[in-house]
Amino acid sequence: MMNDAQQFAFEADTKTAWKSRVEKELKGKSFEDHLIWNSLDGFEIESFQNDLPSPMPTPPLRSTPWKALEGIYATDAQAANREALNALNLGAESIWFHKSFLGAAAEVATKGIDQSIAPVFIRGNSMVDPFKDLLKTGNASGSFDGSLLLNGSRYRERGAGPIMEGALLLASGIACLEKGVDAKHITFQLGYGSAFLTEIAKTRAFRWLWAATLRQHGVERPDMNLIGVNLTHHYPINDEHTNILRASSAAMAAVIGGADYVMLRRWDGHWKKDDGFSQRLTRNIHNLMKEEGRLDKNLNPADGSYFIEHLTLRLAREMWSEVQGILRAGGFSSYALSGSLKQSLTNDREQLIQAYRDGSRVLLGVNKYAPSEFKQEPAPEASTYTLLPDYCHLPTEISR
Repeated sequence: MMNDAQQFAFEADTKTAWKSRVEKELKGKSFEDHLIWNSLDGFEIESFQNDLPSPMPTPPLRSTPWKALEGIYATDAQAANREALNALNLGAESIWFHKSFLGAAAEVATKGIDQSIAPVFIRGNSMVDPFKDLLKTGNASGSFDGSLLLNGSRYRERGAGPIMEGALLLASGIACLEKGVDAKHITFQLGYGSAFLTEIAKTRAFRWLWAATLRQHGVERPDMNLIGVNLTHHYPINDEHTNILRASSAAMAAVIGGADYVMLRRWDGHWKKDDGFSQRLTRNIHNLMKEEGRLDKNLNPADGSYFIEHLTLRLAREMWSEVQGILRAGGFSSYALSGSLKQSLTNDREQLIQAYRDGSRVLLGVNKYAPSEFKQEPAPEASTYTLLPDYCHLPTEISR
């Protein structure tokens, strides 16, 4: 006699049967155009997956929810302190000071903040970028002392895709380990765009590969510190409130992928002075994810998803292939000094811009459904990095 589970079990679907039903629903539209994802990195993955991949990706399991990290951009220590305390009272759970406050200024900026509850990061003080001087001037004598920040969003904002971003961070992380840096003193910053599933899988692939790298270096219980930041280089001034949805998508991808901290930049920061309103809406994205989405209760929600697991494995393989190329070139510093890093990012950037110009990629409000009164996009920033291409503001580049 069948038990209840057997009696009501669904029959396993086949790819052929599923594809037949889908083609009927598409009503003449191309299956390949709509249900096979083609990456700019040169590979494709089908939307239909009915099993788990082998090997199975095993990023470290998270045991605590992310913290809402708020960026403070005031350059005066007292003003920065007021903004930080106000942000913490309104829902922020940790603070990032963009200004490099040192000594007494750092004490003033952090006054009244219980850092055992609300961690504080000070750029250039408690968080030092060891490759900043290298990329700015070609000087490879950066400091590897203290807590280090390896910034991947810097590459994404200049043309890199998710795979290259992860590969560059892994290669620079390996360089730190070879300098004798303790892994617990390394913090990674990943940038998040609007490709929701890809950004989730990228994060999982990166965490998996870094854990494997640490094991190869003798770390028995590998862990990592990861800050997720929404990328704003594709936020247009036209149809600007769509950027709130882009920020929400980026935040969810960072959280589901496993970021420890998520810092959301304002959707209108490129062209509008902060009046408190857009920052409040941006901060409330965290509240929605926790109070409405309950994403702080299910800490590893992507685990076991057939599509995401397959995509994670594919991205991990592509990412590691890029890492091996960088290591063969002598490691991260040699790769950057040779000009290969700048050339690679320039090539990726041109390919990305062309994809938007020919319509194979869509940016709402710019190359599709543009408003009748089209506003002039702000001019992109010139690069202060000798070994990197200029900052790439996509709406401006696409409109040229």
